[in-house]
Amino acid sequence: MATGIARRVVPGQSPPAGRRNVRGLTRGIEVSRTMAMNNGNKLPVVFSEIEKAPICSNAPKLSSECGIIVRGLAPLQHESWTKIPEHYRNALIERVKDKFVVDTAVPFIRKYLNDNMAKKFTNHRNKLVKHFKSFGTIEEARMNPHRNVSQDSWNYLCDWFSSATFQKRSLDGSNNRAKVPYNHCGGSLPFVVHRELKKAQEVQHIYIKTFHDTHTHKVKNSDDEDEVQWISKEAQIRHEKMLELYQQGITEGSQTPEELTIFNEVTGAKKYKRQRVSSASSSDGVVNEFRDLIEILNEKIKS
Repeated sequence: MATGIARRVVPGQSPPAGRRNVRGLTRGIEVSRTMAMNNGNKLPVVFSEIEKAPICSNAPKLSSECGIIVRGLAPLQHESWTKIPEHYRNALIERVKDKFVVDTAVPFIRKYLNDNMAKKFTNHRNKLVKHFKSFGTIEEARMNPHRNVSQDSWNYLCDWFSSATFQKRSLDGSNNRAKVPYNHCGGSLPFVVHRELKKAQEVQHIYIKTFHDTHTHKVKNSDDEDEVQWISKEAQIRHEKMLELYQQGITEGSQTPEELTIFNEVTGAKKYKRQRVSSASSSDGVVNEFRDLIEILNEKIKS
C-alpha cells in the first residue's frame, strides 16, 4: 500500500511551503546548443579501452542523452531494464547516434551504453516509486499518474510497486545502499574525466589527487582558501592510506610505487589489464581536448 499524504501542485501555483527547489529533468538543451555551435554536426565521444568508458568533455552530455532517451522512449511495463525485449533495448542504444559520433559496434562501448541506460531506467523508476508512495492508498495513486506516464503504464506500475516481490527487492536494495561507505561530490563528470583533467594539467599523483578532489568540499567563508571538508570520515581514512602506501613504497623500494595499484588496493576498484587506448583520435588529441575543457571551466569560474 502506498504511504504518505498526497500534495499535488496545480500548474501555475507555487509548491507547498517547506519544499525545496530541486534540479529538474535534463532536456538536452546543452547538447542542442553545442551541436548548433558545431554547425549542426554530431558530437564526437572519445572512449578509453582501459576504462571502458568515455574520457572526454562530451561524456556528461552522452550520459544525459541516455537518460533522455530512456525516460522518453523506454517501455515501463517491465519489471526491469533486462526484462525489456533485446531488440527494443538495442533500438534505444542506437538512438544516441542521432546526436553523437559513437561506434556502437564496439563491444565495450555498447556495454557502456547499455549499462548507462540500465542505471537511468532504474533511477527513473525510483522517482516513479517516490511519486507512488506520496499517496495514502493504491486507489488514490492510480488516479494520479506521474507526468508523461500513460494511465495503462501507471496502472501496471501501481500493481508492481505494491507487489510482495517488489517490496522485497526494495528492502534488499535499501540494505545494500546502507553498506556503501561513502559517495563522491564530483558532479556529473565521471571519475575518469576528472582524472584525465588532472593529467592534462600535469598534476602529480593524479589518482590520489582526483580521489581527494572528488571527495572533499571547499570550506565556505574560511580564512584559508585551501581548507576542505571531507564528505565522510571513511573517505578521509582511505585517502590517508593511499598517501601512506605511496610514501612507504618510495622509502622501501628503489622504484616509484605504482599509483594505480595503490588506488585499486585501497578503494577495492576493479583492476584492469594494461591495454592501449582506443579512441577516435590520438593520445595527443585527447590531451588537447582536455586542455580545451580546462580553458572552458576556467572561463566559467571567471564569469
